[in-house]
Amino acid sequence: MTIQSSSAAPAGALEQPPPLMNTPEFVSRIAERLRAKSGSDLPLSCFIEQVKLQLAGGKTPEELDRLARRQDNKAAIDCFRSWAMPE
Repeated sequence: MTIQSSSAAPAGALEQPPPLMNTPEFVSRIAERLRAKSGSDLPLSCFIEQVKLQLAGGKTPEELDRLARRQDNKAAIDCFRSWAMPE
């Protein structure tokens, strides 16, 4: 006879999927933060493209979120370069 033990997994043990950080809403939110911090008149599309390039370049969404919140942000220069000088 086979004995089966059926122990329920604790509620915290179930893995929940990570929040969707690479969604259009997330990208737009980060781009808007970067634009507001830069104080520039560049179009939002420039900042959206910068966020997409940084995500594609290996930056994590958490890094981008921290970058958008930092006070000494150089995102405007990087954003302008990605917008004005596409590869």
